[in-house]
Amino acid sequence: MPVVATNPSKILGPWTTGWVLARHTVSSAPTGDPYYPFDTKRTELGELLYQLKYRNRSDALASIVETAVDFVQHHWPGIPKLDCLVAVPPSLTTRRLQPAFEIAKGIAAGLGIQTCENAVVKAKPTQQMKNIEDWAERRKALEEAIQKGDGDVRGRTVLLFDDLIESGSSLARVAEVLLKDGGASAVYVLALTRTK
Repeated sequence: MPVVATNPSKILGPWTTGWVLARHTVSSAPTGDPYYPFDTKRTELGELLYQLKYRNRSDALASIVETAVDFVQHHWPGIPKLDCLVAVPPSLTTRRLQPAFEIAKGIAAGLGIQTCENAVVKAKPTQQMKNIEDWAERRKALEEAIQKGDGDVRGRTVLLFDDLIESGSSLARVAEVLLKDGGASAVYVLALTRTK
C-alpha cells in the first residue's frame, strides 16, 4: 500500500519531541438530511483512520502503518534509536479489535522494535476524553484511570503512539507515567491525526 500525504506538526508535552502527522478533518457541514447529517471531508490519513476505526475497513491498515513508519524513518529529524513502542490505552474498551493497537503493532514491526503493551494500563474505564470539557475533571479522570502496568520500560527510549488526539491530555498522562513511574529514559510521541 502507498504512503499517503501528511502535513506534520510538532506537539509539545512532557516528552522529548512529538509529532502529529495530519489534521483529521478538513471540513464538516450540516446537510439537513437526518440520515446523512454532515458532509465531512477528511485528510487522506484521516479518512483511512476513519475507515479503519469506524467502518472496520482492515484494508486501510497497511497504508496507515507505512505512512507512520516512513515518517519515523525518513522525516523525523534527530530521532534516536528507539527501544520499544507503547500505545495509549483506548477510551472505548468494548471493541473486539482495537484499531490503535493493531496500528501500533504494525508500526513497531516496521521499525524493528517491540511493543510493550503492558507498560501503561487503563486501571478503570473512562468516557472518551473529548466528552469531558472541564480540564481539571479530565486531568483527574486520567490520573485515576491511567496507571503503570507490568511492562518494563526502565532505561528505555520509548515511542509513544496514539491514533487520534484532540488536546493531547491522554498522551501527556501516559508520558508522565512512563517517565516518572516506569523509569523510561526518554519518550518520543507520534500521533496520526488531530481533531482540532
